[in-house]
Order: sequence, then structure tokens, then C-alpha cells
Amino acid sequence: MTTGHEDEPLHRLSSWIGTEDSNWTHYSSELVAKTVLVDFRDRQWDQLQSEILNQPEYWQHRCAVALGQDRTERAIAIMKLLLVHSQHRNVRMEAVYELDWAEVPMESDFGPLIRALIASIPVDEIEPEFYSLLAKADAAKH
Repeated sequence: MTTGHEDEPLHRLSSWIGTEDSNWTHYSSELVAKTVLVDFRDRQWDQLQSEILNQPEYWQHRCAVALGQDRTERAIAIMKLLLVHSQHRNVRMEAVYELDWAEVPMESDFGPLIRALIASIPVDEIEPEFYSLLAKADAAKH
């Protein structure tokens, strides 16, 4: 991600996410949410939203976990973007977990996407969060 002085939070986000071999823990995602994402303004959120799908899988995944810790409206919108448009199944799966844990309402449009994701996962890897998020999407129909 290219950043200028006004995009310092984006630079810090990229620094935290690091490289694929960088050490990343659950604690890292909490720190990113509490010390980096908290400083994001509309410009940074817009840039992250427009560039996140161009990032590698590890980057998208780590970002999804940090966004799940943030749980603001903008973070949730980007998690939904990852659920729908990420090319990486593991990122889409992480988006399901984070969205379910955030206890956000889901629009009915997400039902078919979640069903397709469930169908693509080995049965022993399907966690309760998938069915919980699907139920939220299905409930939005009524």
C-alpha cells in the first residue's frame, strides 16, 4: 500500500501486518485494532476498502482478524467485502467467524454466498459460526 503523510495509519497497518513470515498472534490483531484502526479516518478506510482485495492472502486474513477486533461500521463493511469478493477461501472463512462473533445483522443477500462456502468446505471443518451467520442472513428475509 502506498501511503503519504496523511495516511500514516495505513503505513502503520502495513508495518504491523508485515510479511507472510512475520510473527502474528491474536494479540497482534488486538493491538492493530486498538492502536492503528482507531486512528483511521474516512480516507484511510476508503483506501483500505479499495486496496484490500489486491493484497496477498496472509495480508487479507490478518486484516480480517484485526477488523473483527475493531467491529466498527467501516470494519464490518470491509469484512463483508472480504466475505463476498476475496479469492481466498480461508479469508472468506475468517470473515464468517469475525462477522458472527461481531453479532452484526446480515442481509439476506449473503445467504447464498454462505451456503456456497459451506458446500466448499469439508464437513469436519464446518464450525457453528457458519450456520449461525447463515441463520442471521436467512432471518433477514422475513
